Amino acid sequence: MVLIFIFSLISVSAAFSEKGPWIASIEKSGESIVFADHSESLTEGGWILLSGGKEIQLPQPLTFTYYGASSLKKGGTTVEFMSEATEGNNTELSFTYPYSTHPFYTEGQKVTMNFNGPSTFNKQDVNIYLVKGINPRCAEEAFRDLICDENVSLEEAFNKSTGSYTKICATLDKKGDLPEPVTFDSLKPGSYGILITLADNEKAKEKSSGEKQILSATGFEVVNYELNADAADTLEEGEDLEVDLSLKGAPANGIYTYGAILVKKEAYKADINFTSNGTKAGTDVYINDIGIVRDLGFNSTNYDSKFTRSEVTKDIQTLIGEGNGTISIGEKDQDTLCLTTLDLLPGDYLLFTGAYEKGKGLVGIDQDKLKIK
Repeated sequence: MVLIFIFSLISVSAAFSEKGPWIASIEKSGESIVFADHSESLTEGGWILLSGGKEIQLPQPLTFTYYGASSLKKGGTTVEFMSEATEGNNTELSFTYPYSTHPFYTEGQKVTMNFNGPSTFNKQDVNIYLVKGINPRCAEEAFRDLICDENVSLEEAFNKSTGSYTKICATLDKKGDLPEPVTFDSLKPGSYGILITLADNEKAKEKSSGEKQILSATGFEVVNYELNADAADTLEEGEDLEVDLSLKGAPANGIYTYGAILVKKEAYKADINFTSNGTKAGTDVYINDIGIVRDLGFNSTNYDSKFTRSEVTKDIQTLIGEGNGTISIGEKDQDTLCLTTLDLLPGDYLLFTGAYEKGKGLVGIDQDKLKIK
């Protein structure tokens, strides 16, 4: 979900446009938000790098492509994509995410961020916002409010969907980077977003007083507890995997649902394609050629009902692919899970485990490696 959140906040391409540093915009009633272009460079690609938590392996490679209408208009809201890869009324944006891991945090851990931007933004004053409550669901709700209610402004839509925020002012160095890391302490469990915007200096005000310029954005989770997974690191072919799970510091009267996913390392990749012709019916997201709407049946009206134990098990197994991994989700408070590996070939595997609590969502996460011989 964190990956989807990252993509929902910012659309980027693989190389900087000769037309300028901006790649996408949202405009309504004289207000606008523009998003800076990114590249795959680790040193000047425009990405926010997080550290300090438990690093969870991301799919490798992790690619994102948008192909569809260059301009989307509805409810007084206009979304435009600015790319040189344009054919007729369609445009294409694509990139490969440069980092191989993403951190999750527990309450009390320090969240450290850094930003390596292009020299285009050298010596620029910026604002760094830590926003509580940003997640994929609220981003979807904000966008739906914008296109369904002509009276809702950009500011109202996003303020409604998020919580409190902390603002930090900084000045980028001559390379367009933050001169030193920024650290956030004592964060409570929940979903957070970090946005870096150009400050509202006099030069920016002359251009457009109602424009917010976002250089980069990302999201992360602070979970409630440390999850520990105890499992063998080596299996014989065909041998089932037993996983014992425990939440450090969790109250004894808590009710938790545990899950475990075993996936072959070489199959753990994500090619995400977003297509749209500007209409709801003509929009879908594909992950490794599997349609989120077409094949898995997700839509804006059945989001909650799709997150049942049986639906999640079926959908994740579909995304993993037969022979590439297996999944087990237990009954309430079942903290020992058994994963059947009968159809899995020898090789290196990744074991992802998580704990869910009703009303709180994900409260613990862990990752391990193992080998089937």
